[in-house]
Amino acid sequence: MKKILFACCFLLFYPFSSDAGNLSVDEAFKKIFPQHKFESISPTSIKGVYEVYTGNQIYYFMPEAEVVITGNIITKDGVNLTRESNSKKMAAKMAKLPLESALKIGKGKTTVIEFTDPNCPYCRQAFQYFAARKDVTVYVFLIPLSHDSERKIRHIICSENKVKTYEDVMSGKLDKNAPLNICNDKKADDTIKTHREMASQAGIRATPTFHLKGNAIDGFEKDIIDNLLNQ
Repeated sequence: MKKILFACCFLLFYPFSSDAGNLSVDEAFKKIFPQHKFESISPTSIKGVYEVYTGNQIYYFMPEAEVVITGNIITKDGVNLTRESNSKKMAAKMAKLPLESALKIGKGKTTVIEFTDPNCPYCRQAFQYFAARKDVTVYVFLIPLSHDSERKIRHIICSENKVKTYEDVMSGKLDKNAPLNICNDKKADDTIKTHREMASQAGIRATPTFHLKGNAIDGFEKDIIDNLLNQ
């Protein structure tokens, strides 16, 4: 078995009468932590420790100790098993997303799904990276992480030439209080709402996040993206 450790863990104790031993793991969790919702509970490589997936987060459950543990499981080789597991679950969800409302950039043979924020510096680095490639088609979901980001997103959606406007925004041409076209029509509202729903559905918690060749990549990990595109 791999040597592993818990990083940044906090134990949350709750009083409970210890008759959960005869229950299944799912049943025990629901009884001990009835206020905690989850999508799945599965065993880990650590005896007595189970992974709880909420839909956008992973933590751990120890039925015998009647506690949950938050943090990452990391092997002695530095492999973050928590992150790997969450990425696999996220990738499966992202692969099923409908792309009709996304902003389509490029005509390359390889599909990339991206969740981005127009003011995120790493999102802008990713934009420059993909703009220089001709082998990808990027489907962009715009997720505002600030009020100014939401104004820029609305400006993109309200534009007649959305792709050109997106490029202007991501290249910084509309920074420093540049005038924006902030329309308030229902179609713009619906698009923003849909993009937020897609992020929630896929378990997206930060930008940029990508789906590429069956993999979810949280953050602009250029080396990882290079390797996948070059396969």
